[in-house]
Amino acid sequence: MTKYRKKKGIAVKFQAVSDWASTAFASYWFMLFHAVWWGSWVAFRFEAFPYGLLTLIVSLESILLSGLILNATNRSGNEDRRIIEKDLKLDQASHDHLEEIRRNVKEIMNVLQIPDQRS
Repeated sequence: MTKYRKKKGIAVKFQAVSDWASTAFASYWFMLFHAVWWGSWVAFRFEAFPYGLLTLIVSLESILLSGLILNATNRSGNEDRRIIEKDLKLDQASHDHLEEIRRNVKEIMNVLQIPDQRS
């Protein structure tokens, strides 16, 4: 849990739960479990046709899962954005350094009176 050290308390626990949920709920086992659960609910007639209780349970579950997964996705997007900004700064510094090397090489060529061979 090293990536959660900057924040404390409930926020850390919520982030950990969000990450766990987005990983666990994207698994085939989760989908299989729900297919069996819903199929059993209908096949064994736990309630009459409109399936009001099943609809309520599935709706509440989807609300909670979407919130957890959106939280994990937003945080992941923020981390990606920070990485991209660092890469951009590194690329700009590398470009500046290469330009300085190019100028130095051109200056050395001028001092040594070596003609520029580029066409």
